[in-house]
Amino acid sequence: MTTVSLRESEVESDLRQALLERIENGALELPVLNQAATRVATLCNECEADPRELAEALSRDPSLAGHVLRVSNSSTYAPVQPIVSLQQAISRLGMATLGQIAFAVAVGERVFEVPGHESWARELWRHSALCAGWSREISRVRRRNGETTFLCGLMHDVGFPILVQAAADMLRKTGSDAPRELLEPIVFDLHGAAGARLAEAWKMPDAVRETMLAHHDLAQKLKFPEDVRTVALADLLSHWSVDHHDEGTPEGVERLRGLELLEQLGLYDDELESLLERRERVLDFAGALS
Repeated sequence: MTTVSLRESEVESDLRQALLERIENGALELPVLNQAATRVATLCNECEADPRELAEALSRDPSLAGHVLRVSNSSTYAPVQPIVSLQQAISRLGMATLGQIAFAVAVGERVFEVPGHESWARELWRHSALCAGWSREISRVRRRNGETTFLCGLMHDVGFPILVQAAADMLRKTGSDAPRELLEPIVFDLHGAAGARLAEAWKMPDAVRETMLAHHDLAQKLKFPEDVRTVALADLLSHWSVDHHDEGTPEGVERLRGLELLEQLGLYDDELESLLERRERVLDFAGALS
C-alpha cells in the first residue's frame, strides 16, 4: 500500500512539473479555432461589417450555424417569434450578440473536447457556459456593458481542458492511465496560467487574461477588478444554481447575501433577488450552448 501511494505521489509530482515547464516555455499545445469561427469573430469586431457576410460565414459550418439558431431561440433572448434563419437572428439580436454566441459555440466544440474524459469535459463546458450567462446577467443588473464580462466568464476555466488533454497525452506515451482523481488537483492549480497562454495566442482582451489568472485569488492587485469580481461571483452562482437543492430556501439565499463580493460590486439585496430570479434563464442558455 505504501509503495502504491509513493508511486502515485511521484507521478503527480512529475506530471505537475512537466506541465508547468510546458506552460512557462510556451510549449503547451493550444487549440486553434476553425476558419468559420475565426471569420465570424473577425466580422463581428468590424464596425462596418456586412450582416450578409456574417450569415454566409456562419452557413459554412452547419454545426456552428445550428447551435447559433438554437441559442438565439433560448429564453435568454426570448424572441417573440421563433428565429428560423441566420439573417433573422442577426436582425433580431445584432452582430455583437451573434458574434458572442458563435464564438461560445466554437470554443465549446473545439476546446472542450477531450477524448477519454468526455464526461469531465462536458461538465467543464457546462460550467463555463453557466458562468458566461451569469456574468452577463450580473452586468445587466449593474447596468454595465456585458460583452467583455461574458467573454471573461466563458473563458475563465479554459485552461482546464487544455491541461487535461496535455496530461492525458503525456501519460499515454508512458503507457499510464490519466484518472481524473490524479489530474484534478494539478490542473486546478495550473489552469489559470494555461488559460493565459491561450489568451495571448488568441489575442484576447487583457481583462480576459487577468480573469483567468485571478478569479480564485481576489486579494491580488487587479487592473480589471470589476471584470474579475463579476466572474468570481458568476463562478459561485454557477455552482449554486446546479449543485445546491436549497437555492430557494431562506438559508440558501442568506448565504449568498453574506458574500463580500456583493458589497465590492455594489449589489444590494433587491438586485441579488433580481439575479436569482434569472436562474432558469441562465440554465436554459447553458443548456442551449451545450
